[in-house]
Amino acid sequence: MKVLLLLDVKKVGKKYDVKEVSDGYARNFLIPKKLAAAADEKMMKIKTDWEKEESRSLEERKARAAKLKNEIFEFYLKTGEKNEVFSSIKGLDIKKSLLEKGFEGAEVVLDKPIKTMGEHLIEVNFGKGVLGKARVITRAQS
Repeated sequence: MKVLLLLDVKKVGKKYDVKEVSDGYARNFLIPKKLAAAADEKMMKIKTDWEKEESRSLEERKARAAKLKNEIFEFYLKTGEKNEVFSSIKGLDIKKSLLEKGFEGAEVVLDKPIKTMGEHLIEVNFGKGVLGKARVITRAQS
């Protein structure tokens, strides 16, 4: 029996794959547990609609990552008389700036807070394997 998987199923396939499985496995396990549905015309149309939505979503994420290249994020760090730094920029601070500039759903990948002056390239994850780079410039607070 051909089924459309509604969720990832170990040793069978990933979500929205169409797989041939035994009738008993489909009727007694996959379909009752809502892991799959019979691959009829209605379900195949749902699959094609999902694939279109997924490709559009992926293109949108790539466009946002490309737009991010042109953006500059400026932050000011508290410094002492001898330019020693007393504050830092955390991932949450960068994420707030991303939200202010319209980059919703972006996650900042930052190993440790920024504690130095100058320009930094920060990785930003838009999901579905789409990564972008944000230019962060830190300056001394006057």
